[in-house]
Amino acid sequence: MAAGKGPTGYRKFRAPTDLWKRFGDAVEAGPDPEADMSKVLRQFIRWYVGETNADLPKQPPKGPWSTPDTEEQA
Repeated sequence: MAAGKGPTGYRKFRAPTDLWKRFGDAVEAGPDPEADMSKVLRQFIRWYVGETNADLPKQPPKGPWSTPDTEEQA
């Protein structure tokens, strides 16, 4: 990302590799062509903390990302 672009205060987010990949695949297949993983996470966080007028991000239809691998743990 170019300097001066995007939000400040970079945060790390940990997730199992398989879950993170499936999330990325789901975001790509989702209904918002402008969405990326960060945008979807920010939408969820705004909804979760109860910001006024915050809505859950729209989910994609069910797909291969919907079923976890048997090795994935919560």
